[in-house]
Amino acid sequence: MARKPSREERIKALVAELLAEEAAQHEPGRRENINDIEDAMIRIGDLVAREVGVQKLAVHTGQPPERPPCPDCGQAGARVGPQSRRLITRRGEVPVTETKYRCPKCRRHFFPSDRRVGHRSQV
Repeated sequence: MARKPSREERIKALVAELLAEEAAQHEPGRRENINDIEDAMIRIGDLVAREVGVQKLAVHTGQPPERPPCPDCGQAGARVGPQSRRLITRRGEVPVTETKYRCPKCRRHFFPSDRRVGHRSQV
């Protein structure tokens, strides 16, 4: 049975593939300097970080509760429907689509996942 590649080996292979794609888009013979190399590090790192955020947030928002409590008054919220929004993280914006709720008592809109992931909503 074949050995499963380690996480480090899979990351190295992915980075090699991404760098090859970038190299194919540049003019032949172009010389890179340290700034170009650092820009590539940041660009690829941010893409990976964003995708980690997208996939991990999808786990937290994929199974919305039926009637979650309002964060202000505790009254059961009524489902409004799905809404797309962008969460600001230390590595940039991460898009997420999740169910939005409305409190019938205090009329506040909220996302139940905010409490679970430690986000302070501005809805």
